[in-house]
Amino acid sequence: MKAYYRAEEAMKKLDLPKSTFHQYVREGRIPKIILPLRTHAVYPKKEIDRLVQEKAQILTEYEEEPERLTFIVPNLEELRQLIDDVDRLVFHEETLIMPEEQQKWLLHNPQAIHILKDTETNSVVGGITISPLRHDALEMLLNLEIDETQLKPEDFQPYIAGSQDCYVIGIVAKPGLVERYYASRLLHAALAYLIELLEHGVVINRIYTVAGTEDGDRIANGLHFLKLPGEKQQDHECRHPYVLDLNAKNSKSKLVSKYLKYKRNRERRQKRHEK
Repeated sequence: MKAYYRAEEAMKKLDLPKSTFHQYVREGRIPKIILPLRTHAVYPKKEIDRLVQEKAQILTEYEEEPERLTFIVPNLEELRQLIDDVDRLVFHEETLIMPEEQQKWLLHNPQAIHILKDTETNSVVGGITISPLRHDALEMLLNLEIDETQLKPEDFQPYIAGSQDCYVIGIVAKPGLVERYYASRLLHAALAYLIELLEHGVVINRIYTVAGTEDGDRIANGLHFLKLPGEKQQDHECRHPYVLDLNAKNSKSKLVSKYLKYKRNRERRQKRHEK
């Protein structure tokens, strides 16, 4: 077995999510071999190690040019690219929300959607949609009475000075060798944007979401969202509501601790200014 990795070993070497690893196998980018007298597939070390080197090269390029990845509000063409080149690789077709519909959301909250874009390749590699919602729409989402495809443009509310709650409609990184790097950059950019809002007097108290896939549950748990009561079985997955309390001082979430730290520093600056 010196020439092969087991699936768990190959995934660890590549640091790939299980879903992306098996997608690579289905596409033939990672050859799968079932040896005689064995039932489980193995994966040639030569190919896995080649992909590890390829991934390292890509990450080196990004580290040398971090400004290549920008966090921006998308235009219609970029929304189409997000759907076609990212969302379709991750989500079931019936859960997709067309770019023309998403663009209507931006009429009610111009900052509801951000994408992560590689300016050198002119490609969209991730996106996040987070916005305040009308109270009744938020309640129905959390009670699992509707899903995100049933939201109306007028359900989206703008960011305004004062305290608000938000809902994450979706967060997605392009599957591939550097998927987790894209996801990390996306989350860091989203936190920076929340802090930017804070500087403009927009205080976010809670962030809600509903996970409808295993990956969604994994992300929510990894970010230390708290699972709320209730679940609903759908065709493909089980949906679960979650909340992240940005005021929870005992939270294990790095996002919460960083947000609270910045919030405290801002309050101190304001007090000094008032004196």
